[in-house]
Amino acid sequence: MSSSRVPDPPLPGSFQPLLFTWERDRPLVRCHSVRFAPTAFNPGKGLGRFHPFADLRGNVVPTLYAAEDLEGALSETVFHSMPVRGPGKGIRRVTLKPLVLSTLVCSRGLRLAQLFGFGLRRLGVTRLNLIEAPKRQYPRTAAWARALHASGERIDGLIWVSRQNDGKRSVVLFGDRVAASSLRSIDVPLMLEDGPGYEAVLSAANQAGVLVYE
Repeated sequence: MSSSRVPDPPLPGSFQPLLFTWERDRPLVRCHSVRFAPTAFNPGKGLGRFHPFADLRGNVVPTLYAAEDLEGALSETVFHSMPVRGPGKGIRRVTLKPLVLSTLVCSRGLRLAQLFGFGLRRLGVTRLNLIEAPKRQYPRTAAWARALHASGERIDGLIWVSRQNDGKRSVVLFGDRVAASSLRSIDVPLMLEDGPGYEAVLSAANQAGVLVYE
C-alpha cells in the first residue's frame, strides 16, 4: 500500500462530481452494532474513511455506511482491516457477537458522488489516493467527503468500489440530506455470531480465504 499523502480536495464550489443514481427501493445492506437501529445514522463518532466531518457551518454531518449486498457489507466491516496474506488473515468468532446485518431500502432515489471510474478522473484523484489510503490518512479522506458534501445540496452521499472486494460497491449516506424516516428495514436483522448470519460470514470467509476461529 502506498504511503503517499492524500492530496487536498478542491475548494467547495470549484468542481462538480459525477453523480450516480441509486434507484428507489434498491436494497442496501448494512453491518452495524446491535445497539443501534438499522436506520440509525452515526452522529460523528469514531474514525472512518469518510467520517467524521463538519459542513461549512461547522455542524457535524451524520453518516450511514452500507453496501450493495451482504458480501460487500462484510468486506467493509468484518474484513475491513484484514491483510491480503499472513497470520492476520482471520477473525475470531467472538468479534462477531455485537454485529448484525440489516437490509434497507430508501423511499426515493439517492444521488451519490461517484468515486470510481470516470468519477475519480473527473475529480483529479486516484483510487490509490482515496480508497486505498491507510487509516492514518482518514482525516484527509474525510476532508474529501466534506468537500464533496459541500459541492452541492443534491448530493446524498458517496459511492465507491470496496477496497477488500473490488466486485462490490459501497456507499455512505449523509444524514442531513437523507432522512432516517426515508429508510426502512425490509428483513429481520441477522445476528452474525450464530444462525444464518454466521453461516453467511463463513460462506464469505471461505470465498475470501479467511479463517474464522472459535
